[in-house]
Amino acid sequence: MDLIPNKDFSITVQELPAAIEALLFASGDPISLARLEEVTGVDKDIIGQTMDRLSKEYTNNPWGGLSIRRMEDEYIMCTKPQMKSVLERYFQPRSRPPMSQATYETLAVIAYNQPVTRAQIEAVRGVSSDSIVSRLLERGWIGECGSLDAPGRPTLFETTQQFLLEFGIESARELPALDLLMYQTIRDLEDSLEKAAGTHYKRQISIDNIAAPDYTEQEGPDLSSEQSKQSLERGD
Repeated sequence: MDLIPNKDFSITVQELPAAIEALLFASGDPISLARLEEVTGVDKDIIGQTMDRLSKEYTNNPWGGLSIRRMEDEYIMCTKPQMKSVLERYFQPRSRPPMSQATYETLAVIAYNQPVTRAQIEAVRGVSSDSIVSRLLERGWIGECGSLDAPGRPTLFETTQQFLLEFGIESARELPALDLLMYQTIRDLEDSLEKAAGTHYKRQISIDNIAAPDYTEQEGPDLSSEQSKQSLERGD
């Protein structure tokens, strides 16, 4: 949306933090530095410095429930992970089953190789991923981003701002390098946010555990093995 020129409008550097807060709050969606510069008339370098200062102030305020997050070159005002439990009580979202290993693998393939087609995803995973891609689209973690210039014009997929927001990163470029089993990095990111929110949930038995050669489901340590070890050390 183009702005109507107004020669009488101006914002001082002192007024800028309050103006940015108001814009982020009223928008509800991410706002780019270029858009903030256009609206406020302040140089984007100064806006960037102000955003960094505001973000630190929100993060370091133990009594506040909001934070300012950066995603690529855009900023958004959102709630802190610690507010998850009270927000769930208010919104009462429908429960979702835990994501499977295959889902995390597919998400990692997309995150590390985007933009990517279904065929390319399946070439990495070695199995059909249609249903998983549909699930990730429904979750809002990936989206379509055009078509590959090839026969059939296959659809390209990439991660979304929702992915960055929910996994607590500014850009997919922040993902650490990982050769195989890239899904573990995505799982670790989600675990870290759950820990920050203080609402780590008990996942169902993972495929990793079931695939282990000597897997047995148990609640505590194997006391018999420990006792046998102690007996051997004593020479019993």
